[in-house]
Amino acid sequence: MRVLVVAHGHPDFGPGGGELAAHTLFEGLKAHPDVSQARFLARTGEPRLPSGAVGRLRPGEHLIRRDIADWPRLEACPDAPPPGRGLADFLSDAAPDVVFLHHVVHLGLEIVDDIRSTLPDARIVLTLHDYLAICRNEGLMVTRPPGPDPAPLSGTLCRESGIDACGRCFPEGAPLIHTERRERFRRAFAQIDAFVAPSAFLAERYVRWGIEPERIHVIANGTHAPGRPVAPPSFGATLRLGFFGQARPSKGLHVALAALHHLEPSVRARISLDLNVSRLEAQDAWYRTLVERLAAPLVQDGSLRWRGAFARNDLSDRMASVDAVLVPSTWWENAPLVIGEAFAHGRPVLGSRLGGIAEAVRDGIDGCLFTPGDARELSGLLARLSEEAVTGRAIAAGVRAPATVAQSSDAHLALARSIGAGLHV
Repeated sequence: MRVLVVAHGHPDFGPGGGELAAHTLFEGLKAHPDVSQARFLARTGEPRLPSGAVGRLRPGEHLIRRDIADWPRLEACPDAPPPGRGLADFLSDAAPDVVFLHHVVHLGLEIVDDIRSTLPDARIVLTLHDYLAICRNEGLMVTRPPGPDPAPLSGTLCRESGIDACGRCFPEGAPLIHTERRERFRRAFAQIDAFVAPSAFLAERYVRWGIEPERIHVIANGTHAPGRPVAPPSFGATLRLGFFGQARPSKGLHVALAALHHLEPSVRARISLDLNVSRLEAQDAWYRTLVERLAAPLVQDGSLRWRGAFARNDLSDRMASVDAVLVPSTWWENAPLVIGEAFAHGRPVLGSRLGGIAEAVRDGIDGCLFTPGDARELSGLLARLSEEAVTGRAIAAGVRAPATVAQSSDAHLALARSIGAGLHV
C-alpha cells in the first residue's frame, strides 16, 4: 500500500501535539511491512518557498507553502503558479492509495478539494485533533468574554456551538459567517472517507455536531517506547513534578504555578517543578508577564526550575528526573501526547478532570484528577502527595503502557482497508 500523511506543520519547526502525532504515524507507516511507500507532506509558511510550491526537506518528507486568506471561513490564499512542482504534481507523482490528513488549520479547507480532485480513487482519512469545525475560537470550545477589553483567562468551557452561542463570542458578521463556515466544513467533510478521533470524547462531540457515527473511528495516537530503560519514580523526600509542552494559556501552566504559591513554604520546600516548556516567547505579552511573575519567586526559593524546550531524544532523560507529570489544561483536551509519553516512562499524570484527560487518566489508579483551573485544589493534591509517598508509588504502579506506534499504524491501515475496496494493495 502506498500512503501519504499530510499535516498542518512539521515537528522540526513547530513541535505541537498534532504535528508530532502526524509525523509519528508517518514513521510507523514507513516501517510497516504492508506499506510499499510512505511520504510526509507538511505545511510551511516559509517565505522563500513560493505560494503553492512543494519542496523537499529530506528523503520522503516534503513541505508545501500554504497561507490562509480568511480565518473565520478557513479559506486558503489562492496559489500562484509555482515555478517548481506544485501540489497536483506532487500528489500525482506520489500516487498514494490512502491519504492520512491531519488537521486542516493553516492548510485551508481547500486542501480536501485539492486532494480529491487529483486523487479521485484514493481514500482520505482525516484525523481530528481539536474542535476546529465546531468552534471558531481556535477549536478550543472556550468562550471569548464580551467587551472590547475582556479580562484574560475569563472564558468558560463551551458545550455546544450554534448561531446564538457563536454569535456571543463573535458578534461581527454573525449569523452569516457562522452559517457559511459550517457549510464550508460540511462540504469538505463530505469528501472524507473516514475520520479518526484519538479520544472517544472528541468523537462524541463531532457526532453531536453532525458527523455520522459510522464514519468516525477512535484510534489512539501511537507513543514511542523510551529511548532507554528508565527507573521507576521514587516519590522520595522531594516530590518531583514535570510540566511538558507549549506554554499556551489553554495548557494551564499558570494553574500549576499558582498551585505552588498556594502552598505553605514548609510544604513547598518538599516539592520541585521542572518546566520543560517551549514557545512562551510566542504568547501574548499579558500571558508572558503573568507566567514570569508567578515563576520568579518560585525560582528564587528553589521549587521551580526552567529547563526549556527539548529534543525528542532528550525526553527520556527529562522524564527520568520527575516522579509525576502535570497536565493542568483548561480546555476540552482531545488526547494530549504528553499523557502517553508519561505512561510510556512509568510516570503517573496529575491532570484536569475534563475531556480526553479524564478519559485517559484513571483517577487514583494511574494518576489523579482535579477540577480544571482550580489551583487551590491542585495545591491540596500536591501537598498530599508530598506527605504520602505511598500514594504516589501506588499510582505509579498502576500505570499501563500506552498504544505503541506499531499498534496505531496497524489500526490506521486496517481502517483504510475497511473503506478501500478499490485500493491497489
